[in-house]
Amino acid sequence: MGSELFVEYLLRATPDIDAHLHGYLDVVSRNSPLRLYLYDILDEFIARGGKRARPAMTMLACEAVGGDPMKAMSAGCAIEFFHAAALIHDDIMDASILRRGQKCAHIVHGEPLAINAGDYALGLVCTIVVRDPALDDATKIAVLDVIGEMSARTVEGQALDVGWVRDEVYDLTPGDYMHMALGKTGYYSGIAPLKAGALIGGATSRELEALQDFGRDSSIAFQIQDDLLNILGDVDTMGKDYLSDILESKRTLMVIHCLSRAEGADRDRMVELLHLGHDKTLEDAAEAVDLLYKYDSIGFARRMAHELIVKARLSLDFIPDTPAREVLASMADFFLEREK
Repeated sequence: MGSELFVEYLLRATPDIDAHLHGYLDVVSRNSPLRLYLYDILDEFIARGGKRARPAMTMLACEAVGGDPMKAMSAGCAIEFFHAAALIHDDIMDASILRRGQKCAHIVHGEPLAINAGDYALGLVCTIVVRDPALDDATKIAVLDVIGEMSARTVEGQALDVGWVRDEVYDLTPGDYMHMALGKTGYYSGIAPLKAGALIGGATSRELEALQDFGRDSSIAFQIQDDLLNILGDVDTMGKDYLSDILESKRTLMVIHCLSRAEGADRDRMVELLHLGHDKTLEDAAEAVDLLYKYDSIGFARRMAHELIVKARLSLDFIPDTPAREVLASMADFFLEREK
């Protein structure tokens, strides 16, 4: 099918999504110091762009089960604010310099105000849903439960991602990676948006299960593709993300596979390179990538991502055959075909 349908949907939906996102921040006078110290910081960060895939899939899931997609807008925007907060806070944790081609919020405004802006975005996640007059109380509670689970699982995944590096954990399996990626990415970039949209749209239990399965598999494929792009892209396309996973010694699926396949001097060298952490040079990073190629770890990750997308698309067989379902299928292809 290809990604064209989803790309076209994003082009149509993004202006409306952006208007709602900015509207949630236009709540104080332009002359208020709060604009300078809080709202404009978050508003500018949101204005930098992003795919808006999470609000889009929330709306698509709602429509796919027969609901009004606009009723899912608040839930989708809530998850997008969660995403913004995660990026702002992650940039501080990773000591990053650039985000989406511009200096990170903590570089421009200082860490205290950046952290505070991220905290405010997290606060919006619940209030946006609670104050939506289009949703009844039972639906609000159900969506908030999804968001609560999403928050917990995402933080768990991030803890594993960071903890494995801190404690120099090397004996990991692809299953360990899948568990980490499900938490770190799977919930807020797949399961939660689709489940929230489906609940708002009045999905049956079977439809809800199918969309959760679709979200789980497609979002893990998204994370694997993200890891691949990090080392296969170039600095012009990927910006600050180029080779950052290698430089930060992240336990990506490729690294875990390589450690499990390499023996002798090669495995020792990969461990040595990972041990260097942020002290690695670009030459060290290139050497690590060469080892990933040598042991077909990149090919392994590509095959895994492809298999997950095939599996994800099969889950959509339990969703009514509608244009929205076709766009969701196209989204799965987009996750695999994207170049940044």
